[in-house]
Amino acid sequence: MRWGVAILAAALVSAVPAGALAESLPFWPMPDGLQVTPIADEMRLNGVPVRIGLVSGVVSERRFREEMERSCQRERGRFQENSLGMKQLWSCIHEPFSQTVQWRREGDRIVGEISTLRMDAKPRQSPLPTPLPDGAELVSDLESRDGDLRGRVLMVDSLLSVPQLRTALLREAQARGWKPTAPLSEKLGRLSLRKPKESLDVAFPAGSAGGSRAVIVWQNR
Repeated sequence: MRWGVAILAAALVSAVPAGALAESLPFWPMPDGLQVTPIADEMRLNGVPVRIGLVSGVVSERRFREEMERSCQRERGRFQENSLGMKQLWSCIHEPFSQTVQWRREGDRIVGEISTLRMDAKPRQSPLPTPLPDGAELVSDLESRDGDLRGRVLMVDSLLSVPQLRTALLREAQARGWKPTAPLSEKLGRLSLRKPKESLDVAFPAGSAGGSRAVIVWQNR
């Protein structure tokens, strides 16, 4: 799971109680001292329902790990851990759930993201807000719904150069009625387009060697 996408999604929605989603996709229990703030009413990652929250608080790393591993064992789950640079990624796999927490230390605080998904869920993806050009691959697709606000974050990789991918995405979007709202300067490395009650913003972060990457953020109010 690409958690940079989860952070982008957090900017799209307000933090609210997750209602029925909390019952069908329970979070991995956190120890005292850590708070979880759910993101959005409804979310789908690559078409599969997922529940995501932001974690923050103060607790010792030793106690944090011990309690997370103990709670996983109570569910007869399989505890796994990996390091991602300065971040730690822990997961608890117990059928049918996959529960994950990615965290890092900021001073005396622990901050990160937590997620739950059902491994037996069948994907159901909505049509893309704009078609992808030939040679572009959809790497990650995160949809969110929070009341009347709907959002989507798409991560796309391509063998095209950034200028080529940018031009191709702009052509596809304009053919479907999207209107640019900012000067089309290649130096900006981004696109901003609008329709009535819809917005489409595209950024081009560093991609893999010899290719490019686009992060497409769509909102509909």
